[in-house]
Amino acid sequence: MIHQDDFTRSDFDHIETIRSEALRKLGRNAVNFARLESGLKILLASVNISGAPRELLKIKQSRIRVNRTKTLGEVASLFSSTLVREEKSPECTPESLDKPHFSVSLKIQDDKGSSQHFRHSLRKLVKERNCLIHHRLAELDSTSVASYRSLIEYLDEQQSRILAKLEFIGDLIDLLRESHIEFASYLESHLSRSPLTDDSCEAQQQDAPDPPPLSH
Repeated sequence: MIHQDDFTRSDFDHIETIRSEALRKLGRNAVNFARLESGLKILLASVNISGAPRELLKIKQSRIRVNRTKTLGEVASLFSSTLVREEKSPECTPESLDKPHFSVSLKIQDDKGSSQHFRHSLRKLVKERNCLIHHRLAELDSTSVASYRSLIEYLDEQQSRILAKLEFIGDLIDLLRESHIEFASYLESHLSRSPLTDDSCEAQQQDAPDPPPLSH
């Protein structure tokens, strides 16, 4: 470490350059952590949900309100809990259905049928984020080029893990949107082919009327 009184103009320029690079990459990682948090909130609001169409909208809006102020650690923990619960809960359909009922579930499983690897990697990434904010930055020597270089190396390694998780979460969101579009298209097509109202159903169940008399 160089004492500040011993800095030359060249030393100041050098450390300012590397400091700017470290801050840029710190901001980059922070933004991607925020994107990861946002992606998890989207999934939490939209999956492992069932009910009548109007009920689904209310449930989704309620989840959005509840999760809006949650931190990355909180939503990651909540999302992991929903995966575990979904693994242990058998798929079930109400015994009696007299109205449209929709269900959207999400399972993330490896070749052993478990979400443990995904949950572990997500939890590890959250710990890294907390370590970065609460420890790595607090221990940074702002007068040391070596300290900044060490931070930059750490941020670059971390970035690759964040991007991998972001890509996976993004794929899940895209799959969810595509399934909604596909189902809406199917439903619209099905209803257009079978425009049956209650009155028309009752009419079909009644005996056919007598044919009109033949005209002479």
